[in-house]
Amino acid sequence: MESHDDNLESVLKNDGVEQIEVHEQYNAVTTNIDDLVNKMDSKSWATRLVLNERFGGVLIHQQPGEGNRLHYHNDADECWIIISGDWEWYIEGEGTKTVHKNDIVVVKQGVLHKITCVGTEPGIRFAITKPDVTHIYPE
Repeated sequence: MESHDDNLESVLKNDGVEQIEVHEQYNAVTTNIDDLVNKMDSKSWATRLVLNERFGGVLIHQQPGEGNRLHYHNDADECWIIISGDWEWYIEGEGTKTVHKNDIVVVKQGVLHKITCVGTEPGIRFAITKPDVTHIYPE
């Protein structure tokens, strides 16, 4: 049996993100990531930076060992830009890949994937996909 979730706040909360801002930052003309890091109050956080009818972008900051649960999206591809840290991506059919600052990761619609921050430092990734994309978790 699979479970489905298309609520960004719920998805992030269930992935262990402590501080979530989805309405305060988005669609600003410019955003400085260092300023956001200094502003946030918790060790793991996420903030929506972009939202329109075609795509959304969420900046996610997590500690080593944190990430998300194994899932896929039935309604959109997803991509990420690695801002900092080291991350492991399990991608169905590709295995596990380690990515670093300035890498870009693309996962096609329907492909299982799982993301984990690794190493000794926190990591930041910018996720871009359809607004309120459906996350499907195999049980």
